[in-house]
Amino acid sequence: MPLSRFAEAIRSVKLGIDLNPTETPSKVIGLTSAVPNEGKTTIAASLAQLIGHSGKSVIVVDCDLRNPSLSANLTPNATAGIVEVIQGKRSLEETVWRHPKTGLTFLPAVRRGPLLHTSEILSANAMQKLFASLRASYDYVIVDLPPLSPVVDVRVTGALVDGFILVVEWGRTKIEVVQHALHAAPNIYERMIGAVLNKTDIKAMGRYNAYLNEYYSESHYARYSEGDSSRSFPN
Repeated sequence: MPLSRFAEAIRSVKLGIDLNPTETPSKVIGLTSAVPNEGKTTIAASLAQLIGHSGKSVIVVDCDLRNPSLSANLTPNATAGIVEVIQGKRSLEETVWRHPKTGLTFLPAVRRGPLLHTSEILSANAMQKLFASLRASYDYVIVDLPPLSPVVDVRVTGALVDGFILVVEWGRTKIEVVQHALHAAPNIYERMIGAVLNKTDIKAMGRYNAYLNEYYSESHYARYSEGDSSRSFPN
């Protein structure tokens, strides 16, 4: 649904990435959250799909090694992934997966059992070489990372990632939890491009702020939605 409100929100995320005021362009983008189940994986996949639709080359990398939910969803039958690539057991070319319809390129993570030292894997020299290769081959590299609070893995990805997007679930994740997670990972906070308020109830949002209620009006957005293509242009 490329003209949906959700798709427009994802375009806003991409715009934030492209307009990130740093000296170097943001090519490798990591998506994380304060706690699990806030929707970072869905945002990562949607962002990559939107970038692909725009004509840019993009790859999604599953670096949530302890809980590779994106891999379980997209490539449930994969026998090798990013860990096997950096261990030299498989080549990148034979490990990546491409969606036949969307052209989305994906490097999965295959979970064979409990990984005890995932932070060591993510900080290994072989991982840095892999990301250097991805950076040279694609316009964008979208990285699905673990959440900040349960594990330390995200903190070691500073050498891999140009900027971070923090996904926060509206109405569930407490502000204090987000603040604590960022305080414990200052290197992530310093490279944050922005935050996504996910699973938002737009109607309820309007009720919280009567002054901005008009801003959240569905009638305004309907003029530009796919179902509104038959409308005449306003005077």
